Formats: sequence, C-alpha cells, structure tokens
Amino acid sequence: AVCARGPARRRARRDLARPASVPRGETAGAVVVFDADVRVTTGARDLIAGTRDGDPVRVEPGEICGVVGANGCGKTTLVRALLGERDANGVGVGVAMGVTVGALEQTATSGSTMTVFEEATSRMTHVRDAEAAVERATRALAADEAGAAARLADARERYDAVGGATAEKRASSVLKGLGFSEAVMRARCDTLSGGWQMRVALARTLLSPAGDSREAGVKGGLLLLDEPSNHLDGDARAWLVNWIKSYAGTVVLVSHDEELLACVDRIVEVRGGKLGNFKGDYARFLKEREARRAQALSSLEKEGQKAAKLNQFITKFGAKATKASAAKSKAKALDKVQEKIEDLTELAGEGDLGEGPGDAKKVVLRLPNPPQGAREILIAKDLAVGYAAVGSTLVTDVNVTVTKGDRLLVIGPNGAGKSTFLKTIGGELPEMSGTVERGEGCVVGYFSQDLAQQLPAEVDALTHVLDVARKVDKSITMERARGVLGALGITGSAAVDRTIGSLSGGEKARVALAAFVLKPVNVLLLDEASNHLDGTAIEALCDGLRGWEGAVIAITHNPAFAAALNPTIVAKVENGAFSARMRVAGDELGVGDYAA
Repeated sequence: AVCARGPARRRARRDLARPASVPRGETAGAVVVFDADVRVTTGARDLIAGTRDGDPVRVEPGEICGVVGANGCGKTTLVRALLGERDANGVGVGVAMGVTVGALEQTATSGSTMTVFEEATSRMTHVRDAEAAVERATRALAADEAGAAARLADARERYDAVGGATAEKRASSVLKGLGFSEAVMRARCDTLSGGWQMRVALARTLLSPAGDSREAGVKGGLLLLDEPSNHLDGDARAWLVNWIKSYAGTVVLVSHDEELLACVDRIVEVRGGKLGNFKGDYARFLKEREARRAQALSSLEKEGQKAAKLNQFITKFGAKATKASAAKSKAKALDKVQEKIEDLTELAGEGDLGEGPGDAKKVVLRLPNPPQGAREILIAKDLAVGYAAVGSTLVTDVNVTVTKGDRLLVIGPNGAGKSTFLKTIGGELPEMSGTVERGEGCVVGYFSQDLAQQLPAEVDALTHVLDVARKVDKSITMERARGVLGALGITGSAAVDRTIGSLSGGEKARVALAAFVLKPVNVLLLDEASNHLDGTAIEALCDGLRGWEGAVIAITHNPAFAAALNPTIVAKVENGAFSARMRVAGDELGVGDYAA
C-alpha cells in the first residue's frame, strides 16, 4: 500500500497545503487566465506588465502551454504568482475555482532521509485517504456499527476510482521512466546527487493528486512544471514527453528544451516585460514570430521615412508664423509616428541576437587565463572508480591522458558512473584502485549542480561571486563579476537587489556557475554545466571555453553544448567499462545515443 506514516505523512500534508493561496477566480471556462493588464512583480521590480496584443491570455482545459523567454525575464516568477507565493505578487492572474494544482519546484529533495520510493509517493494523498477510509469502514463493519456496510461500499468505490490497487505499480512505472532502477528506488534520497534528487521531485509531482488522479478537479488537474527536463537524459526526456502528451489535465510548462516544447499547444512568450500569446507548438511559434518581425521591420522602414519627412517640415517651417499651425499639426503627427516606431522596434527585436526562446542580448563571457602548468595535466592509469564506503565499483580500467587545451567529452547513460569518474579525477572521491597523476602546476575546478545547493541564502549574487572570486584573485573587479553574471542570464535586480535565497533553482545554478568560472584553473571539470541555461547563455559559455587554453572535461546530455565544445577526445562510460578515442573533425559525438 502507498501509505506514508509519521513525519512523512505530516510533511505530505504540509506540502499539499502550500498552494492554499493560489489566486482563484472566475475564468469563464479557462484553467488559467492572464488579464490584458496582468502585472507580476518581485520586490519593487516589475517583471511583467500587460500582454503584447492587449488581449487576455487563456489556457484552456487539457492544453499544454509552454512559457518561454530569456533567463531572468520572469518565467519562474510567473509560475510563483500562479501559486500565490509571497515573493511573487501577481495582479490579473487567475486560476479556475476547484482545479487541483500540482507544482514542480526548482529545489531538490536534498536532506530527505526517506527512500526514493517513499519520497516520490509522499504526496499521493488521494490514494492514502481512500486506503484509510476503507480501513476505517472495515473496522466499523467488524464492530457491527450501523451503516458500516454502506460506508465500506462507498470507500471501496472511491478507492477503485483513484486506482488504489495499482498505485504502487504506477509509482514504480514513473520512477523507472525517469531512470531509477529497483535498487535506487530503495536508496535514501540524501545519498543521491542533486540531479537525481530533482528527478525524485519530478516523480513526486507527477504522482501527486493533480498528476496521478484523472478525477482531479477541473477535468484532470493543473500541473505547473518549471524546467522539468533539466537533469534528464534522452530516454527520461522522451518518457516525460510521452507522459505529458497522455496527461488528461492542463500543463503550464517553463522550458528551454525544444523537444519538450514540441508537444505544446500554446506558447506564452515573456519578452520586454509583456506576455505574447501564440497558438501552436514551438516550431510554429518561431515561424509566426519571424513573420511578425519581418512585417514589423518593413513597417518600421516606412514609418521612419514618415518621421524624417515630418521632422524636415517642422525644422523648415516651425519658426514661420504663417506655417505655425501646420507645424504644430505635423508635430502631433510626429509624436504618433514615434510611438508607433517604438512599438515596431520592440516587436522587430532590434538589438537582440540569437534564436533561443526570448532572444536575450548576447554578452561575452571571458574566463581567467589558466595558470602555467605541465603539458600533460591529468593522467589516469588503470583507474577504478566507485564508492569505497559501500564497496561499490562502478567503472574499471580507466586509462586516459589529458593535455593542455584538450576537450574531453564523457558520454553514457545515467547511473553508469560518469559523475563518479569526474569526482575521482577531481579529488572529490578516492580511487578504488589505480592512480590519477596530476601534472606540475595542475589546478582543478570541479563544477556540479550540487554547488547551487551550497550557496549562501542571505547575500545577493554579485556579493557572493565577488567573495568567491577574490579569494583566489583579488584583482577581479565588480564590472567583471557583473559581466559574467550577465552572460549567464543574471542581470538587474537578480544580481544585486535580491538575496540568493529568493532566486529560482535555475538562477541559483547560474550564480554557482558564474562564481566557478571566475576562478583561475587549468583544468575545468563540468558536470552538466549547461542545465538551467538558455540558448544565449550556452552560447556565451561555449564562446568563453572556445578561446580558453586550459583543459576541459565535460559531461553533458545536451547535443548543442557537446557540439560547441568541439571535443578532441570522446570517452564512453557504459556497463562498467571506460573507452576513450581521439576525435577527428566531423566524427559523430554519440551524444544522441543518450540525449534528445
């Protein structure tokens, strides 16, 4: 039976109660409505003020709505406003009365001592309540209480309606779909990496009443999913896409993942502080937006010519008394033309670069010069990696030499031991056997998603990045730190006015990455560094690495990041074996075997 006890039950109740302040109201049949004058703020900062076309945005029952936009534009805050959270003030944001809401937070289940299976099923209160009702009615019947038989019949009907008999099977199916083996399902959550804990959080959301019960309020429930495919490999991502397609309820999905966005029915774009509304999937959105831009550019040229002629008339005749009335009329006309030019300029997106959702302006990311060191910087000989404390060896016979300027891409299925390999050569874990030799002057920097969980909550991003960077290089300037944060999508108030604790999970990961890349090292170990980055930020990171003379060893499931890394060596970790090959230009990377 899926039945939490003690602290787990109390925690599940507390978690389920959290969305009690969801801004509910009359939505005229829609599940979610953003009014034409919608306003979303955090602190004193307006992130969103109105819709682009002046009409409300409606998300209808059963729709999958993708929310896209540049890093820091307000997507996560928009989701928080739908949940009624205190740090996200939403006006003109409405959720249908009676809809059952479930949300994926960008925070992992770090610290939970429950097993993966227990944590994943901790919010299945619809099943547990039905189980408890059957148990109570059964005891009442045994005690010959009046009406007990009818109560038991009702309880069993409810139990059948929520699929009580198959609840454990459904939970196992979700966990397997997300990549968990039977053995890992029995492991404690606090023994897992941050990426795997995020998968537990996703499973927990999908198994909540809003995700698991077809009887959830307003035709199947509402799921608010903020970057759900981060930390997923190709198989898990494909499974999630199919799960979302088969889901009976409504989904609001924040994502930079084009495979995930291919299954949506509507795109809401957060751009320039306004919500744009596009019917169709992501490919159609790009096509329609490009057509609008082309039209705007054409109109912009015509309006510019009008403005030039009006300016010419006003300049020539404005001072003449006989033409004063005409000049005044032309000035009013010029004001209207200039307003139109401003609107067209915004629509045309002048000054924006890139083709990712939201199209943020490109900022250059420059890494510190690597310290001088030996040419052969890292050498693994007959290395075996794993966890000595539990006697678990994951990969054996690792033999690879990394030299200055190398780009080593590590690929393989989740759970194969890639991260364990990275931790071992980075000195985070001891070797099971064999050796890791570090060349003279070797300085290693190791980045993992777990760094985001170790950030101080009470300081702002800029202060933290400067503190970390100046411990190893006192010459780092505030402008340099802001530039790195900006390149990774942390700008404005997110960098200086808000504490790290108030940032989204994705923003925290980018702050951790910003602090990391400012440290002068000559070997960078990157474990899924592109997670939580939009296309523009990934491009900035890749551009920064491209001209950097140190060595890079990277794990990624992102084909675009892998290709931009331009690896010189590709290593596959699979079934306990490690095989490395030199890569010739044009060779297939093999990331597609394990990623979308």
